[in-house]
Amino acid sequence: MLTLTVGYVSGIIAAAIFVLQFVIPNALIVVLVGFLKDEHSAVTWSVVERNLLSSWWPLFLRADSAASRGVDQRVVYLSWIRPLTLGLVTIAAVVTPLGLYEDVVPARNVQNVEFAYMQDSSPMGYGTPTRANGAIGFTRTCGGFLPMQCPGTTVDIDLGGNDTVLTSNITNDDYDIRIPTVLAELYQSGLAEQPQSVSSFFDIQSRQYSFQTFRGILDNATYVVSNFRYLTSVILNDAIEAVEGLVVNTKTGGIGFRNHTVPLGLQYGAEWTEDLLWMEPETECVDTNITIEFRIPETGQTSYALEEIWLVDNGGFANLIQEWPRVDLRDSQTNPKLRDRAYKASWMVNAYAMLTMNITRPAPDAFGYLNSKVGDKYPVTDEQTRGALVGGVYFDALFNSLLDPDAYLSNSSIAENPQLNYSNPFQVSLYNYSDIGLLCSGAGGADQANISNINVQCGMVFGAAQRKDGSQSLVFEPGSLWTQPVYSCASTVKASIKQVTFNHNVTERTGNTLQALSVIGVAEKNYTDNHSMPLWGMENLPNWNLSDISQLWGLVSPELENSVNLSTIRAPHLYLPGYGGFFTAGIPASTNLPAAEGITDLLAGLYAYRSSSSNMPDLSGQANMPLYAKWRDLSASAEKIKKIPNLIWTDLAAQMLVGTRSWSSGKTLPSNLNKRDESSDGSDARTTVPVTVYSRRIRYHLPFAIPAFVALFVFAAVLLASLASLVSGRGTPGRIQQYLFHLSAGRLLGAMQYPGDCDRRAPTKVWIDRVGIQPIDLRDQGGLDGTNSLLLNTTPSNGNVLGPEKPDGVAHTNEIHTTLGKNGKFSALQPENATSRVPENGAQT
Repeated sequence: MLTLTVGYVSGIIAAAIFVLQFVIPNALIVVLVGFLKDEHSAVTWSVVERNLLSSWWPLFLRADSAASRGVDQRVVYLSWIRPLTLGLVTIAAVVTPLGLYEDVVPARNVQNVEFAYMQDSSPMGYGTPTRANGAIGFTRTCGGFLPMQCPGTTVDIDLGGNDTVLTSNITNDDYDIRIPTVLAELYQSGLAEQPQSVSSFFDIQSRQYSFQTFRGILDNATYVVSNFRYLTSVILNDAIEAVEGLVVNTKTGGIGFRNHTVPLGLQYGAEWTEDLLWMEPETECVDTNITIEFRIPETGQTSYALEEIWLVDNGGFANLIQEWPRVDLRDSQTNPKLRDRAYKASWMVNAYAMLTMNITRPAPDAFGYLNSKVGDKYPVTDEQTRGALVGGVYFDALFNSLLDPDAYLSNSSIAENPQLNYSNPFQVSLYNYSDIGLLCSGAGGADQANISNINVQCGMVFGAAQRKDGSQSLVFEPGSLWTQPVYSCASTVKASIKQVTFNHNVTERTGNTLQALSVIGVAEKNYTDNHSMPLWGMENLPNWNLSDISQLWGLVSPELENSVNLSTIRAPHLYLPGYGGFFTAGIPASTNLPAAEGITDLLAGLYAYRSSSSNMPDLSGQANMPLYAKWRDLSASAEKIKKIPNLIWTDLAAQMLVGTRSWSSGKTLPSNLNKRDESSDGSDARTTVPVTVYSRRIRYHLPFAIPAFVALFVFAAVLLASLASLVSGRGTPGRIQQYLFHLSAGRLLGAMQYPGDCDRRAPTKVWIDRVGIQPIDLRDQGGLDGTNSLLLNTTPSNGNVLGPEKPDGVAHTNEIHTTLGKNGKFSALQPENATSRVPENGAQT
């Protein structure tokens, strides 16, 4: 349906006006003729002639003034140019306004606008408690086995014991778990070189929290501890959107930290760009080249039990590269080599499965035989291959779900079935599989806590099954065959600064809520050289292991680059540290350091996620058909499936974390870390932000201006021609006046009826006074009653009034012998050569 715009309305009005301009003058001619009498003054007939000739009636009635035969061709052409040009102008007048439309457009210059906090009215906002700014905030404990003194604290710990027992005694019974101010200031000192919108390590808080008091800690004071409770799923939103405290990207994965403030008092909204601290997962997956095939039972899918489960060798066994994969992880910050890690894990999974089924042998004489070829199938049960699943994806952090060598221990039917109970001659067990995750991660709890040992979590991802016939069916039909790909994946998390473009526009749909804030796009920040990149810092503690401490990290000022226990790197991003972690819901933690421990817990739970065992919603797609369909499409290749862990991490991170920094936060430490300094930097004052303000303007679609441009061209051509004619002396006003005098109907009639009373070249005022006011009766001319008529070329009974006609029917002027006098009698008329003529230069003679 056509939407009426200002331009269309203007065009319709112009068309209507054109119709009126055409109809009214021509209709008035009818009215004018109706009022005419037989007798009027000579000047009246001149005015009547002007009205008749200026209308379209001569063309309608094919009058001689519209004739073309016998007319000078130049006159014909110029006579037609005028109506054609008027028609073109008319078209332009109608079409040109159609290009007009109203649009809300950004201003050319930015202006400072006041910002204010906007609360989220969605479930994310409802489920987010207010911040506990008055309580003791960020805390951590140190020591993987026994308590250790955390860096910067003053607690005294006496370590003792012997060869069999180790003891740790806190002498003052007051273990300090707070983050020292000097460390907090160090790891957000780099904010001085960043825009106000960039968050620090300590601007990241746990969305849910609780309080705890523990004897022997902080002199029995109450302090905040992190918690996790699921609010609402965002994984299917496929959008970049603002929620309470975050910008969430469910297109590719990632979150940005922002306590949302929006501009005030703008009718049509505004657009602006901010730099935000951004966290995003990075995953690489490798196809094991082993697929699972199974059949849904003929009795229907009454449970998750499947029939005829097979491991199919697509090259994972037969074409396994017979060389131990080596990965150099000494420079993980530059290149974490996630794909190499995932390949190493995949290689080990396939090799262990081959050893279990005696397809090959280990050292010595490794791969001395290989009893498999592409296309071979190996029967298994769902106890042996736990990842066999219809209707969702399956994650496994233990790597033994492709072929569990210990499955027979819990299922006697496997032990009693020779076809299923593979000989496992080399005694592969869960103990062997436990090495895979450690080797893929690249660092364990006993490795040094430094900037190189980043947090990498690995696991197997069994893709969403799909029909073996290739159809994209959402119906799990009994008896149908399904196939399921198996991948090995490695994931980590990196922090960076991204440029996020916002648009805020309050409409009737959004209301004055956070829904009015939309994210236009997220882009990588471009740096001109290495020096312009952020300086990232991370705790580097000699003789401290990853299991002993949750490392601090953040943006560091160049002046503090050489601080003790600090490693720095200038780079667009920082891969985050961490080790271990435990992901659970509803159980409060013992400390509160979400930017370190929270990220670690999220990664730890990524490949160990079980919705049924942790009171969590389904993120596998087993109980969520839209999610299953999405996962099925992403399971097609290793390049696509890596998006699944990224999106799950993003969904969980959106529930766990929240950003607290806004444009009004200032540069001081967060209030829940230490009490604010009395010399505040004015962060509580109203803040203005440079934005591009939108306003309503009239705009134009240029194609509609084509008729106007053509008309303008014709106008220019006509104007040039008229100027040329004027300059040459052939188109002067004097000549125009002479032709008007000589061709005036009133003057022609007056000259015939009142000859000699006034020269036809006389000025209008003189001519009107002498002849123009004299009455002329057209009946005297024989034109209205069918009698003698000079005007209509009628022939009186006594012969020709005019001389002999020429072959073309036109008489020469010197052949006119008589005319009627003013008394009605014929009188002699001077020949043409005795009358006045209009000279070329327009002068009267």
